Amino acid sequence: MNEVPYNILYSVICLVIGGFFGLSYSYKKYQMPYVEKIRDKFALICSIIGGIIFLIDLPYHINYPISCLLIGIPFGMRPGYGNAELYIGLIIAFAGYLIKMCLWG
Repeated sequence: MNEVPYNILYSVICLVIGGFFGLSYSYKKYQMPYVEKIRDKFALICSIIGGIIFLIDLPYHINYPISCLLIGIPFGMRPGYGNAELYIGLIIAFAGYLIKMCLWG
């Protein structure tokens, strides 16, 4: 039989949980419905750490769910909040993945 990729399921579940954390966090912190040009330090740190953890090889591929949880926090924030932070984390993860594949195949 084929092996079921449970790590993908765990990653999706962690992304949804991170989105709920981000939504709850943004509703508690910000009262205005939409604001531009605000950089949230917590969301930025979570996104950068999530992008870096995506590149680290951990046993049982536990890095993917942890990374999705951390990147899910700015992903789930209210509209207008966390957009730039999310893009920074995704760019770090994608660029690091490309560099990793080019160097180590």
